[in-house]
Amino acid sequence: MITWLQDLRYALRQLRKSPSFTVAAVLTLAMAIGANVVVFSVLNGVILRPLNVPQAESLYLLESASDKNTAQSYPDYLDFRDRNHSFDGLAAFGMAQVAINAGDGPSVERNVEASCNYFDALRIQPYLGRLFHDSDDHGPNSAPYMVLSYDYWHSHFHDDRGVVGRVVRLNEHPFTIIGVASPKFRGTIVFFSPSFWVPIVNHEQTDGGTDMNDRWSRWLFMSIGHLKPGVTLAAAVADLNAIGSYLVKTYPKDERPGGLALARPNLLGDQFAPGVQAFIGGLMLLAGLILLAACAADRAKEIAMRLALGSSRNRILRALFTEAVMISLAGGSVGMWMSVVFLRWLSNGSRLGISPCIHQ
Repeated sequence: MITWLQDLRYALRQLRKSPSFTVAAVLTLAMAIGANVVVFSVLNGVILRPLNVPQAESLYLLESASDKNTAQSYPDYLDFRDRNHSFDGLAAFGMAQVAINAGDGPSVERNVEASCNYFDALRIQPYLGRLFHDSDDHGPNSAPYMVLSYDYWHSHFHDDRGVVGRVVRLNEHPFTIIGVASPKFRGTIVFFSPSFWVPIVNHEQTDGGTDMNDRWSRWLFMSIGHLKPGVTLAAAVADLNAIGSYLVKTYPKDERPGGLALARPNLLGDQFAPGVQAFIGGLMLLAGLILLAACAADRAKEIAMRLALGSSRNRILRALFTEAVMISLAGGSVGMWMSVVFLRWLSNGSRLGISPCIHQ
């Protein structure tokens, strides 16, 4: 014990004698450790971790087998929803921005236009009020309802439980707030956190689009749903491709030939996965190089001098180990603090729709 205390005091003296080396070593380790923490957190959020929905392991999205595109027309979605035998509910949604006026002046917010079975297909429960359902769909512009995200309800309505039933205006059209989504549910897109959800049947009012029923207009962003128990991926893909072949034969002018595939929705299927994976791989490589640089301090001259003065190899190893532990603890503490600050900033950005992946 006394020997270790002597080594500790000696290490402190050595570090005080070389403040430039100490600061450089601590900062380099802090950068390396902080970079690795941030990279792994982003990697975990956008690739490894499934969406925060019940039974996420059975959730899949539809995409083109050739170019991995997930876009679809609304009539195509209806055909796939009604004709497939593989999904326990198939939902569709698109992203948009809409002008909202809740009585305190207009603002532009990110929203999701979702099929009326969206929440049921994803097995999402409300935090407050209710969600919209298939029974609310009675044709175009028949469901002027909106479901707030928990974050938007908290930040803009200050947790007012009386918000249910309140009428706001979206693009000057009246919409009734019917509920607030669960705090854990931030949508089905990793990089997009909506302020609220509205039924897709009111697309003309919320987005101004008149092409909702045009089969050639692929404005829907994605179709997504849970596979039925016992249905394999191969069987589901065959089922979808049979429907796709039917649509190509029935609507040859509007449909594109080519097969369909299923993918996990973590990173929008396979559409953006390669690019993001390559980017994160590069970040991990850079973080590793920084970490190696932090461990590459040259102490050869100092060790040779200590040996020449009669120090034992065991004493030198203990002293170096003690210094390394002290620098590592300091660098690790600073690095963890830096990563927490950065991830908190990134997390706050997700509330503005930048990157919800860190929350999930």
